[in-house]
Amino acid sequence: MAPTIIYVKQVVNRRFFVFPFNVYCLMMQVTIPLVVKVLDLISRGGVKGIAHITGGGFTDNIPRVFPKGMGALISTGSWPIPPVFKWIQEAGKIEDDEMRRTFNMGIGMVLVVSQEAAIRILEEGNGADPVYRIGEVVSGDGVSYHS
Repeated sequence: MAPTIIYVKQVVNRRFFVFPFNVYCLMMQVTIPLVVKVLDLISRGGVKGIAHITGGGFTDNIPRVFPKGMGALISTGSWPIPPVFKWIQEAGKIEDDEMRRTFNMGIGMVLVVSQEAAIRILEEGNGADPVYRIGEVVSGDGVSYHS
Protein backbone atom coordinates (compact mmCIF):
# COMPACT_ATOMS: atom_id res chain seq x y z
CA MET A 1 0.00 0.00 0.00
CA ALA A 2 1.24 3.44 -0.90
CA PRO A 3 1.78 5.86 2.01
CA THR A 4 -0.41 8.93 2.24
CA ILE A 5 0.68 12.48 2.96
CA ILE A 6 -1.08 14.06 5.93
CA TYR A 7 -0.68 17.60 7.14
CA VAL A 8 -1.01 18.78 10.71
CA LYS A 9 -1.79 22.49 10.66
CA GLN A 10 0.06 24.93 12.87
CA VAL A 11 -2.16 27.14 14.97
CA VAL A 12 -1.82 30.89 14.52
CA ASN A 13 -3.69 32.69 17.28
CA ARG A 14 -3.60 36.08 15.62
CA ARG A 15 -5.97 37.94 13.41
CA PHE A 16 -5.02 39.05 9.93
CA PHE A 17 -2.21 41.62 10.22
CA VAL A 18 -2.73 45.32 9.60
CA PHE A 19 0.82 46.44 8.80
CA PRO A 20 3.28 44.64 6.49
CA PHE A 21 6.00 44.45 9.18
CA ASN A 22 3.75 42.01 11.09
CA VAL A 23 3.97 39.48 8.24
CA TYR A 24 7.29 38.09 9.51
CA CYS A 25 5.97 37.63 13.05
CA LEU A 26 2.81 35.98 11.77
CA MET A 27 4.63 33.51 9.52
CA MET A 28 7.40 32.65 11.99
CA GLN A 29 5.16 31.88 14.97
CA VAL A 30 6.03 28.44 16.35
CA THR A 31 3.65 26.37 18.40
CA ILE A 32 4.92 23.88 20.96
CA PRO A 33 1.57 22.04 20.99
CA LEU A 34 2.23 21.04 17.36
CA VAL A 35 5.42 19.23 18.39
CA VAL A 36 3.59 17.42 21.19
CA LYS A 37 0.84 16.30 18.81
CA VAL A 38 3.29 15.09 16.18
CA LEU A 39 5.21 13.11 18.81
CA ASP A 40 1.91 11.53 19.89
CA LEU A 41 1.16 10.54 16.28
CA ILE A 42 4.63 9.01 15.92
CA SER A 43 4.16 6.99 19.11
CA ARG A 44 1.00 5.40 17.68
CA GLY A 45 2.79 4.10 14.58
CA GLY A 46 2.47 4.46 10.84
CA VAL A 47 4.52 7.65 10.42
CA LYS A 48 7.01 7.04 7.60
CA GLY A 49 8.48 10.53 7.26
CA ILE A 50 8.15 14.12 8.42
CA ALA A 51 8.92 17.29 6.48
CA HIS A 52 9.02 20.64 8.26
CA ILE A 53 7.96 23.09 5.57
CA THR A 54 10.31 26.05 5.97
CA GLY A 55 12.26 28.08 3.41
CA GLY A 56 12.12 26.09 0.21
CA GLY A 57 8.42 25.47 0.63
CA PHE A 58 6.97 22.21 -0.69
CA THR A 59 9.28 21.91 -3.65
CA ASP A 60 12.52 21.60 -1.68
CA ASN A 61 11.36 20.17 1.66
CA ILE A 62 8.96 17.31 0.90
CA PRO A 63 11.33 15.37 -1.43
CA ARG A 64 13.91 15.13 1.36
CA VAL A 65 11.86 12.43 3.11
CA PHE A 66 11.71 10.13 0.07
CA PRO A 67 14.23 7.71 -1.39
CA LYS A 68 15.26 8.24 -5.01
CA GLY A 69 12.44 7.36 -7.35
CA MET A 70 9.64 8.41 -5.00
CA GLY A 71 7.88 11.76 -4.88
CA ALA A 72 4.67 13.50 -3.91
CA LEU A 73 1.56 14.53 -5.79
CA ILE A 74 -0.01 17.44 -3.90
CA SER A 75 -3.69 18.33 -4.34
CA THR A 76 -3.86 22.11 -4.44
CA GLY A 77 -7.05 23.34 -2.85
CA SER A 78 -7.13 20.51 -0.28
CA TRP A 79 -6.48 22.96 2.58
CA PRO A 80 -7.33 26.64 3.14
CA ILE A 81 -4.46 28.99 2.33
CA PRO A 82 -4.14 31.68 5.02
CA PRO A 83 -4.89 35.24 3.86
CA VAL A 84 -1.30 36.38 4.48
CA PHE A 85 -0.04 34.20 1.59
CA LYS A 86 -2.76 35.39 -0.75
CA TRP A 87 -1.80 38.96 0.13
CA ILE A 88 1.91 38.29 -0.49
CA GLN A 89 1.15 36.65 -3.84
CA GLU A 90 -1.10 39.46 -5.00
CA ALA A 91 1.11 42.28 -3.73
CA GLY A 92 4.23 40.74 -5.24
CA LYS A 93 2.58 39.40 -8.41
CA ILE A 94 4.13 35.99 -7.65
CA GLU A 95 3.29 32.89 -9.70
CA ASP A 96 1.80 29.83 -7.96
CA ASP A 97 4.92 27.69 -8.57
CA GLU A 98 7.16 30.30 -6.96
CA MET A 99 4.83 30.65 -3.97
CA ARG A 100 4.90 26.87 -3.38
CA ARG A 101 8.69 26.82 -3.75
CA THR A 102 9.26 29.73 -1.37
CA PHE A 103 6.53 29.63 1.28
CA ASN A 104 4.75 26.95 3.27
CA MET A 105 1.32 28.24 2.20
CA GLY A 106 -0.02 27.51 5.67
CA ILE A 107 1.40 23.99 5.84
CA GLY A 108 3.79 23.89 8.77
CA MET A 109 4.45 20.16 8.87
CA VAL A 110 3.85 17.31 6.41
CA LEU A 111 3.60 13.76 7.70
CA VAL A 112 4.02 10.84 5.32
CA VAL A 113 2.01 8.01 6.86
CA SER A 114 0.69 4.54 6.06
CA GLN A 115 -2.85 4.20 4.70
CA GLU A 116 -3.99 2.79 8.04
CA ALA A 117 -2.47 5.70 9.98
CA ALA A 118 -4.03 8.17 7.53
CA ILE A 119 -7.49 6.75 8.16
CA ARG A 120 -6.96 6.82 11.94
CA ILE A 121 -5.57 10.37 11.96
CA LEU A 122 -8.33 11.74 9.73
CA GLU A 123 -11.07 10.00 11.74
CA GLU A 124 -9.69 11.09 15.12
CA GLY A 125 -8.84 14.60 14.03
CA ASN A 126 -6.23 16.57 15.90
CA GLY A 127 -8.16 18.50 18.50
CA ALA A 128 -8.33 22.19 17.74
CA ASP A 129 -5.79 21.84 14.92
CA PRO A 130 -7.29 20.83 11.57
CA VAL A 131 -5.81 17.84 9.74
CA TYR A 132 -5.84 17.60 5.95
CA ARG A 133 -4.98 14.90 3.45
CA ILE A 134 -3.02 16.99 0.97
CA GLY A 135 -1.62 14.39 -1.41
CA GLU A 136 -0.10 11.02 -2.01
CA VAL A 137 3.23 9.34 -2.55
CA VAL A 138 3.94 8.52 -6.20
CA SER A 139 6.70 7.07 -8.35
CA GLY A 140 9.07 9.73 -9.64
CA ASP A 141 11.20 12.41 -8.07
CA GLY A 142 10.17 15.73 -6.56
CA VAL A 143 6.76 17.27 -6.01
CA SER A 144 4.05 17.78 -8.58
CA TYR A 145 0.68 19.45 -8.18
CA HIS A 146 -2.87 18.97 -9.40
CA SER A 147 -6.17 20.69 -8.73
